Amino acid sequence: MSEQSPSSTRDRVVERFEWHPEHAGRTVEDVREELEREIAADQRQYRIAMEGAEEAEQDALASVVTLERRWGRYDFGWAELDAGDIASRIVEFEQERERRREMISWSEYWNVHGSGGMTDSGESSSAELSTGMKAISLGLVVLLIVLILLAVWAL
Repeated sequence: MSEQSPSSTRDRVVERFEWHPEHAGRTVEDVREELEREIAADQRQYRIAMEGAEEAEQDALASVVTLERRWGRYDFGWAELDAGDIASRIVEFEQERERRREMISWSEYWNVHGSGGMTDSGESSSAELSTGMKAISLGLVVLLIVLILLAVWAL
């Protein structure tokens, strides 16, 4: 039976953000845990807003739009996905910003590091086009919800 020595866990390298404008001085794990808690709390708020949409349409819509703006850029299905998975992806993105020491955009990062990436000619791949179609679809769904809420409100 082998035991792990206490020094092996103590000697583990703790990754920290050094340059990052928001996370400088914090450990990568602390940032990931905080993001996971925030995403999980916002997922609960999203579900509550959707459940109460019939009683308070405008309040629900305002909540949903705010939450979609915050997390939807990272994944359109953020409300149904595992908060830890989303947090890990965001931290990878923030680590890339730290590595480059520049404030790159999520879309720039995703085009290079996401599924599909960039083609040799520099043109965007089918994955990028699929992401664009998802954005259009989401916009249409939000517009449809707004129209339904306005029609119900007008009654």
